[in-house]
Amino acid sequence: MTGTEAAPHQQAEASGHARLTQVAGDYEEHHHQYVRGWEYLRGIGVDDHELDFVEQAFVDPKGSQNTGQVESAAGLLRGPHARSNTLVLCGEAGTGRRTTALRVLRQADVPRERIRWLVLDWDRPRTEQIPHTKGYGFVLDLTGFRALPEDFYAGLADYQKDAEASEALLIILADPGSWKPESLTTTPAVRMIRPPSPDVARAHLHHLAADRIDWLNQTPLSGLLTPAAPPGDAARLARLIAQAEVGGEVAVRQEFTDWHDHLKDWFERHSAQDDLRERALLVGSALLEKVPADIVLAAADQLFTKVGGKLPPGGALAGRDLDMRLKAVNACQVDGEAISLDSDRHGLSEALLKYVWQQRPQLRPVLLEWASHISQPHGIAVGHLRRIADCLVRLALLPGGSTVLSVAIAWIEKGRAAHRQLALGIVETMALHPVTGVVVRKQLYDWAQQKSTSEELTKAIAEICSGQLGQLYPRIALTRLRLLASKDDEAAREAVAEAVRTLASTPDQRILVLSEIVNWAESTDTTIRRAGASTFLALTDISSDTLLPLPENPEGADDEEDAQTPDLFARGWRAALREPSTADAAHDRLAAWLDSSKLTDEQVLPMAATVLRGHIGQAGAAGLLVGSSGSSELGRARRLKLLDLLVSAQKPGADTPGADPSPHDDGSPSPT
Repeated sequence: MTGTEAAPHQQAEASGHARLTQVAGDYEEHHHQYVRGWEYLRGIGVDDHELDFVEQAFVDPKGSQNTGQVESAAGLLRGPHARSNTLVLCGEAGTGRRTTALRVLRQADVPRERIRWLVLDWDRPRTEQIPHTKGYGFVLDLTGFRALPEDFYAGLADYQKDAEASEALLIILADPGSWKPESLTTTPAVRMIRPPSPDVARAHLHHLAADRIDWLNQTPLSGLLTPAAPPGDAARLARLIAQAEVGGEVAVRQEFTDWHDHLKDWFERHSAQDDLRERALLVGSALLEKVPADIVLAAADQLFTKVGGKLPPGGALAGRDLDMRLKAVNACQVDGEAISLDSDRHGLSEALLKYVWQQRPQLRPVLLEWASHISQPHGIAVGHLRRIADCLVRLALLPGGSTVLSVAIAWIEKGRAAHRQLALGIVETMALHPVTGVVVRKQLYDWAQQKSTSEELTKAIAEICSGQLGQLYPRIALTRLRLLASKDDEAAREAVAEAVRTLASTPDQRILVLSEIVNWAESTDTTIRRAGASTFLALTDISSDTLLPLPENPEGADDEEDAQTPDLFARGWRAALREPSTADAAHDRLAAWLDSSKLTDEQVLPMAATVLRGHIGQAGAAGLLVGSSGSSELGRARRLKLLDLLVSAQKPGADTPGADPSPHDDGSPSPT
């Protein structure tokens, strides 16, 4: 196995009735069929670079039968003794499950371009949401789940039938402690064996730089890897060796060991009181790697004062020149005036922050307060918020790192505007991180559900859901927004309205968002139905800049999404009219559409007629059709046309108005 951690190429594939859907990265085309495909998880393709390592630098440890575990696993999927189209690779993190899964799929003759890594856009594992596209191989990583529900195990039998029928393959990655199927499933499981790390390093170097394999056996690199070290460490060491300059063995060792010896020596040599300002500059340079010098220097001085240092009189004229100060901290200038620690000592900036966090735990709250201060609105480093948030999230993975999330949430709940921007950045980054993501997303769910959640935190959750979380995990984001919308809280509903309008402003997600919210509005659950109806009306706000566009000619629309939009709007409006708590607002909003010049007659009138058929006798409908003193001239003319449409529908031979159409008469499946 390779132990590579390369990010997957963002090439997406949906399944079942869905079509190709890309969620990120460079691509040439994308298609969406969310109304029919929304129930399936999305998949992202695997980068060719990673697959090259899987095919050419893989180490397959021998199993109990003295055969490679990949050979054994692949035989369970394909071949004369194949038992199943699904397989579980069970092992601790660091045993190379990901690369083994990819290797098994390739061994089972799945083409490279048909391998997909599933995006876990769910809160609870459900086999109904796992795709089974014909001829494809899928990898489902359930590592972050401490326990799996019984219906997931039981559902694998039905999934197996679907996968077999479509000749799809599924490999599940799981921890030994969480995979406990007992008698609930017959899906075969392979217990992972960790390969010797020196073997992995040699295999990688043979692929990357075969002429440097002997570096592993020579001082100062010999003995760095123990056989039990994680394969990822072996892959990292091989990569460092391949990228090093000639004669760079010492630098490789320092970077591989997080520059520990280098940093320990530097701090010992700069332990005097007069060195405190240079220590602050070193930390500032690490946090703000490749940021212009004036910003780094100002930020470093603010840290210096926070720990009790007193700046010398004279301001910018005081002290040593920049070149001398940079030399003292082993930094240099790159790209003009940007300061960098990493250019000469790769990885030093991250290692420095880690070293300070671990060696000076009493400094942690000061570091967090300082990072927030310099990145607050109008702060010296506000333009580098993402870099700062990323650094703090890496610290959150270290011992004592829970402080980072706790402090960020405290800043939000206390309404500290100066800290809010960074706090949101930290929570959002942690919610998307492969290590912390599952736990933080679950925490967002719990907060959204709790009645005691503060108004400030409620707004923050909605804002996070409308950002990158909503782009990458739209189902997860919308679930949390539904919980917020279900609160009897006007501020929460307003926050949700703004969030869904933001999500819907992304063209790729408009139908997805609208279809999900309409499903809420049609729910048999009273709370969900009310939340859906009120949220739907937020998407119909004519004064909003993010109003969902309607096609001029829905029947002749080339794009399937454009053809679906009017049907979804009609379903949503009918649901809002049926719901007593939103009926008046629905009439008012539809009246605003009739009066608005932003929309054409072709966009408004057929839909208004569809919505009102069967609801003419409802309170508010007459007022809508008659209009008011505030109705526009355009609106009055449209009302006459709308009456003609409604009257003509009553004539013999016309479609009989009355009962609402089925909530899913557009051909979409019921929500799973």
